[in-house]
Order: sequence, then C-alpha cells, then structure tokens
Amino acid sequence: MGNILKRLYKQFQPSHYALELDLSPDSMKFTGRVIITGKKVGPPSKRLVFHQHGLTITTASIVKRSKHEDQHIAVDRINHHSTYDEVRLHSKDTIYPGTYAVTMSFRGKIQEGMHGIYLSRYKIKSKQAVVVSTQFESHHAREAFPGIDEPEAKATFDLTIITPNNTVLGNMPIKSQSKDSSKLVTTFDTTPLMSTYLLAFVYGDLQSKETTTKDNVQVRVWSTKAHSVDSLDYALNVVKDGIEFFNDYYGVPYPLPKCDNIALPEFSSGAMENWGLITYRESVLLVDPKTASQNNRETATLVCLHELSHQWFGNLVTMKWWDDLWLNESFANVMEYVAADALHPDWRVWDTFTSSEGLSAFRRDAINGVQAIKTPVNHPGEISTLFDPSIVYAKGGRLLNMLMNYIGEQDFKVGLRDYFVRHAYKNTTGDDLWESLGKASGKDVKAFMIPWLTQPGFPVVNVKQTDKKLTIGQTHFTLDPKKADSSRAWPVPTLCSDKSVLPLLASKDLKITLASSDFVRLNKGAVGHFIVNYQEPSHALTVARLISKHQISESERLMFLSDSSMLARGGVQAFASTLQLLEQYTNEDSEPVWDMIALILADLRRFIDSAPEIEGQIKALVRKLIETQFQRLGWQEDSDEPVQDTKLRATIISLGVYAKHKQITNHAIELFEIYKNDGAKIPAELRSTVFGAAVRNEVSGAFDYLLRLEESTSNVNLKQDIMSALTTTKISSEIKVLLDRLPYGQKVRLQDVDHWLAYLLRSRHAQEQAWDWMRKNWEWIEKNFSGDKSYDYFPRYAASALNTRKRLDEYVKFFGPYKSHPALGRNVAMGAEELSTRIEWLERDTELVRKYLKTHVS
Repeated sequence: MGNILKRLYKQFQPSHYALELDLSPDSMKFTGRVIITGKKVGPPSKRLVFHQHGLTITTASIVKRSKHEDQHIAVDRINHHSTYDEVRLHSKDTIYPGTYAVTMSFRGKIQEGMHGIYLSRYKIKSKQAVVVSTQFESHHAREAFPGIDEPEAKATFDLTIITPNNTVLGNMPIKSQSKDSSKLVTTFDTTPLMSTYLLAFVYGDLQSKETTTKDNVQVRVWSTKAHSVDSLDYALNVVKDGIEFFNDYYGVPYPLPKCDNIALPEFSSGAMENWGLITYRESVLLVDPKTASQNNRETATLVCLHELSHQWFGNLVTMKWWDDLWLNESFANVMEYVAADALHPDWRVWDTFTSSEGLSAFRRDAINGVQAIKTPVNHPGEISTLFDPSIVYAKGGRLLNMLMNYIGEQDFKVGLRDYFVRHAYKNTTGDDLWESLGKASGKDVKAFMIPWLTQPGFPVVNVKQTDKKLTIGQTHFTLDPKKADSSRAWPVPTLCSDKSVLPLLASKDLKITLASSDFVRLNKGAVGHFIVNYQEPSHALTVARLISKHQISESERLMFLSDSSMLARGGVQAFASTLQLLEQYTNEDSEPVWDMIALILADLRRFIDSAPEIEGQIKALVRKLIETQFQRLGWQEDSDEPVQDTKLRATIISLGVYAKHKQITNHAIELFEIYKNDGAKIPAELRSTVFGAAVRNEVSGAFDYLLRLEESTSNVNLKQDIMSALTTTKISSEIKVLLDRLPYGQKVRLQDVDHWLAYLLRSRHAQEQAWDWMRKNWEWIEKNFSGDKSYDYFPRYAASALNTRKRLDEYVKFFGPYKSHPALGRNVAMGAEELSTRIEWLERDTELVRKYLKTHVS
C-alpha cells in the first residue's frame, strides 16, 4: 500500500465532512459523495491532495469560501496516485491558502478482508446472512472515502448511509430515516471533532439489549440473531458500570449521548474503540449465561473496559501521530485493570495483570531487534506493526502502572483530569501528558518515562550483598548477551524492602552500606519492568524460602520464577536451576503463579524435540507438582469458592491430562462420554480440557463428534473450547482435516484462521504439517490478510513454536525475501532472532536438564 509516507495534513486541514455512502452488499460495491470543508495551508499550489486507496474518484470540484463571494476553481485533472495512496486534484488556477469546500463523487468495493468497508458472512438456521461493517484503524478510512486520513486531521462528520432495509448503526444517534424504493436512507447526528479512523457504521439484521447510565447515556449491546439474546446481558452491565466508573475516575463525563457495542461475525482484532460504536469479535463480547466460564467473563470485562477507556484516551484526546500510539493503547491496557479491580476486587486482577501482561512483555522485550514503545513510522505498512500486543499494550501498560506507583494513584488521577480538560477534542504528544502528570505530582515525569519509552528492552538489576555491603547495578538484558547494548540505562524504581536504599536507581551502579545484614529484596509487588539477579546463592535461597512459606506476594512469587527462567534463557544460569526453584512451589495455591509454573513446564517440553526420551520423566514431574493442588481442589466446584480456585482447578486438571495422571484422565474421558451421550453439563472452566482429553487419548468418535459440534453451534464460548481440543490430535489424517478447513472461509472464518494455525503449530504432533501448510498456502494468506493487522502474526506464531536448527533454516529460507517488507520485516527478523537464541539455549541446557530429571524424577 504505497512506498513512502507523506503527511497530507500539512497542506490541507479538514474541519467537516458531509459524507453520503450508498452500499450494495449483493454486488460488493458502493458509491459515495463527500464535501470536505477545510483550510488549505502552506504555500500556494495548483493541486489539492487527499488520501484514497482502491477508490475511483469520478468527479471533483473545488470552491473557495469567503465572506463576500465563493470562488469556483476548475479541476483540470483527477490523478489517482496509488503509490502514495492519493488522489490529486489538479487545477490550472493557483490555489491560495484559505477555506475551501472540496466535493468528490467516487465508487469503491466492499472488502472481503476485515478492513475498510467489509462484509461478514454467517449462518442462521442453515441460511447464509451478511453484516456490513467498518474497520478504519489505522489507515483504512481512505478505502471508504477520500479525505485526510491521519489522526491529527480531526473534523466533524455528517454521515448518511443508504442501505437495504435493515438495522443501521453509526457513531451518533439517528437524526432521520426514510425509505427510498427498496433502500433505507439513514442520516446520523453530527459527530464531535474526531479522527477519521474512529468513524464507523454497521448494517445488518441485528438484535440488542439496552440500558442507561445514571447520567442518561444510552447503552446498547448488539449481535446477529444467530446468538441467544441472553448472551448480551453480561456485557451490557459491564459497559454501563464501566462508563460510570470512568466518569468518576477521570472527572470528565463520557462525551457522547450513546454507546453502542456490537459483536461482529468477522473481526480481526479483539475490539475497536470507534467513538460511540464499539465493534468486537463475538468471542470477547458475548457471554452465554449457561455455558460461559469465569475466564470468558473476565475476558469480556477486560476487553469492554479497555475499549471504554479509549473513549477518553484516544477518542476525546488523540495522539498527533502513530509514533505516540502508546498514548492510546498503553493507557487503555492499564486502565482496564484499574477499572476491573474497582468493579470486581474479589477477582484480584492485578495478579492477572502480572501473569498475563508481564510475562508477555518480558518474553518479547528480551529479543534483540524488538521495537521501542515509541517508534518512528516511515511507511503506511509500518503502522500496523506498532500494534504489537506484547509491547505497546502489555509493556506500555506495565510502564504506566509503574509510573502510577511511582507518583501515587491520587496524583495520577489529578494529572489525567487536567490532561483531558486541557486537550479535549485535540491531538497531543507524550510531552503534554508528562506536563499534566508532573504538575500534579511535583516529579519530573518526563525524565522518568522517556528512557523507558524510547529504548527497547529492559534491564537486569544485579544485586550483590555481603553482610551490610550492598551493590546494585543494571545492564541491558537480552536473550543473546553478545548483543546487549552497554550504553542503555533506565531510571529503575528499586522498590526495595530496605527503606535505606534509594527509591530510584538513576545510574548504572549503586553502592550502599545497610543498617542491617538482612538480605534485601527488590521489586516489591513486582511492579517494576526489570528482572532481578541475586548473585549470591545464599541470597537467592533466602528469597526462595520466603516463597515456599508464602511470605511474599503472589505477584512477587510469580515474577521470581519468571526472572529465573529469563536468566536461564539468557545464559546467565542453567535452566536446571529454574527447575530446582520449582521445588519451592510444591504448596503453591495461587492461580496466576500456576500460570507461570505452567509456562515453565511448557518451556521444559521444548527439550523433547531434541531429547524425546525425557518426555516420560517430564510427565512424571508434572504429576508430582500438581498432586497437592489436585487433592485440595478435586473436580467439583464449590458454590462459595474463590474464582481463583475455579480457574486454578482448570489449570491443574489440564496439566494432569497432559501428564497422563490416571485418575484425572479417566474421569475426564468419563465426563466426555456422558456429555456426548446425553448432553450432561461439564463445568465451563473444565470443558476444553475434558474435550481435549478425549481427543488426545483417541476416544472412538470423539474427533468427528466435536468437529460436527463446532460446525453446527453458534455458541462462541463452545467453539473456542472445541478448537482448543481438536488441535491436540496426534493423528495425521485428523490434522489434515483441520488444515483443509482453513482456506476460503467456508469452514473457518477468516478472523479465526491464525488462531487455528497457531494452535496446530504449537502441537509437537501437528507442527510439521501446519508449518508445511503455512508455506504452501502463503499466497492465499497474503491475499486475505496483507491489509490486516493480523498479517504479521503469521511469522510470529511460526517463530514462537519452532525449536530445531532444521526449522530455523526453513524459516530463514522462506521468510528471508520478506525481511524488507514494511509490514512483515520486523517480525520476520525478530522471529529468526527468537528461534536462534532459543535453539542455542536448548542446546546449551539439554544435558543439564537430562541430569536434573534423572536425579529428581523417579
């Protein structure tokens, strides 16, 4: 999509769009007319330039507005310049700075891919139906209408949509609606000032539930009629409560009269924050009260709150350019947890934040070549690469949580309120936010945050304590120590257990004499974005003993284990040391900590590719680790048990099925047979594991039964569980069946292709076939996903799954031609780096892992 990035806002600045679109879903086409009012800026010229991609501008006119008499400027030539995503309106007359009204008529195509104006197909009662919707972030509004498609180009919009007769939704309430022969003409109220990427509309046969906030904001949740209307209730309450929470927290009221939320049959991302019309993937918005798990409810809650936070962060106040995307996404990431913790304190979501966002961020951020949170953008294709879920979302969220801890939450809230009031309906950079937070806290927030935002990676803080003498030093941590950047340093909040230690490590080294010889502990609460290396073995052992006695917080127990695994992967210590540390977690009863334990065990299973003889010992180790918690939790949920126990039971039983724990496996298969024969209910949290037990153990008819169920049900929670189960098959013919369902959207929706493929790539039994399928079908993947945010996930998923030098060679050979591709280049290079460092780690530690298992596992 073009070769060079040009900023068109520097020559024309819109203030208003009057946009009319006539949609014809049957022919996959649309026509439109737009009047753009705005200012010509810069030097006089003989052309005006606007963004467009894939449109044909059929007519154009330019009128210069003045107080006395409008001046018509003849358009001599319309030049579609696809290289730059532009349409250029040339005139023989000179166009001077001033206010203009530019009118263009155009036509375009409704997309099959999930961007621009696109079509979603779904089935209801065996009949095919469609929904037409939009996805304009980041730079896809230009596929729907010509304009200045940059975030800084805020304008108001008057939108009219002409459609077949059905439900039509837009950013604003409907102003008027009338029928014109077989078509419905819908005009919406004028929007506030906003960026083009936030404009949205949806057309289809829809159903909804409705409520209002205490401030009379209309809240609705929508879906197609393929789903139970009861599945809308949960999200409806979350959105209502979320708006009321953010109104109070930010001190600035929700800016629009309504907030529509719609689950779309095809949607690439998790959700999109279009102002007043938030669009979602069905699986993250719809919560069936009969079949949803606690994980389903938590996911729906966090995603809804993330998108609601955007109504302020991103919509009311918007970054000037995409290099400050973190102003949108990093804040929404941390604020979803702030809100969820306030609404559901019993969920203890900050521990989930550490296990989910923290682990994702650290593991990605340790790879050489990773992008900084604030990254320059030089090509339109590079914009999508900024949306790295582990960096701009997870790492950015962690850094802002670290900042909130550093300045205090009350000052954080005061600063945000000032930021929103001062910059409402405007565009900002990070400096604007630092000014507001600095004024509220009295601290130099900019100096604290800039090194974290502009430098990729993170530090390892080395701690050496001899009696009362303490030395703390920081170095850049990377999985390949040879590539560590010795010039990098960060302002590290020490978060130390001893208050005599300075709260901020502002230099590379710190030496101090303590009042006591007691060993210090850094990163209390696991809030800081760094890992700790206690260099004295006795020091590390002291912390480990605190873990075994549960004398430190869950987040710290989790992160101590994570730090150990990272140090092993980076060659600082052996992975066998991490396995020894696991022995301190024998009595661990925290679900987030068990997420980390499960991740360590997944890392351990990677050694099986080069040492298959150790798999039996690994399974024995897993059985040993889970036994205490299995005996405590069993299979039966108690009505008053904490939700953490409900989720932990699922983790323990899932590990038991993998490890062939006899009692667990046999009961799981019994539950499956009962479910299959008479539909008896399986606890929602355990459903995917029970299904997976039947597939893994090749229970007769299980694969075919689940495949038919997946294709016939519209229940999105059930579909997710079946996908998880089916992709555990070890049988080559069944793996082929699953792969053959992926292309062309007949059996698997486009939005789900990458998920099915990722699951299969991660399976040791399916990996070879899945990897071959990806390479053989790359042309189809390119055609359907090259304009989508998920495009660069494909090389990332492959790199995250492969474990041998043979696979590394294949990866480099296949993706090598894409190393300069704007959308793929970074992930391709990082994938090769990730694979290379992983293989070096596996080769370095295999023998020590063998010895550990032989010694410690009978």
